[in-house]
Amino acid sequence: MYDAVLILGGSYIDQNTLPSWVQSRLNAAIYQEGKTELFIVLSRGTPHKPPVMDEDDFAVDECTIMANYLIDRGISNTKILKDAWSFDTIGNAYAALTMHAIPRNLRRLLVITSDFHMPRTKAIFRKVFSLHPLDIFKLEFLETESSLSISEKETRSLETWIERSKSIHTLMDLHDFIFTKHDAYNSKASNKGSTVKYTDKDMQMYCV
Repeated sequence: MYDAVLILGGSYIDQNTLPSWVQSRLNAAIYQEGKTELFIVLSRGTPHKPPVMDEDDFAVDECTIMANYLIDRGISNTKILKDAWSFDTIGNAYAALTMHAIPRNLRRLLVITSDFHMPRTKAIFRKVFSLHPLDIFKLEFLETESSLSISEKETRSLETWIERSKSIHTLMDLHDFIFTKHDAYNSKASNKGSTVKYTDKDMQMYCV
């Protein structure tokens, strides 16, 4: 039995449509309905891709599209929590820990993402949740199959995180990194994200 199933975002097509690999993550979560108290959908979006807009020209968060997918397939909205703040995997983990797991005392957690994204997800979530001063969390991971392979960008991002995480020993260290050094969250960040340009293939696998 899990206190919560955490489903990571992985891009969006429009306000009603998610890529196949994200649908696979959500479908895998639905199979856990009888084993979990809550579902947590993670991701506001990405700074490297414009948000989708609704008919009133308001931005639609990625986690809202994910939540609607679950609701349309029979999951009660009362069992779904959203993270409408994070822009990447590090942010996903930080939000899951500080906005949901700690306040609600969620300890037994299942983290779901795609096969191509799982190595980095494990490295980040294990590190972030280990920063809590008490060893109280039990993390399990479930990867879903996709037609995508691990890209060079994904591999580089994992290597960068492993090196960077060596200097992160406390939640304060992590907070300092995210809010002063991370380009998606520090005071220099804009809603247009960084100036890095991505190919269509990169955009397909943006979740950094």
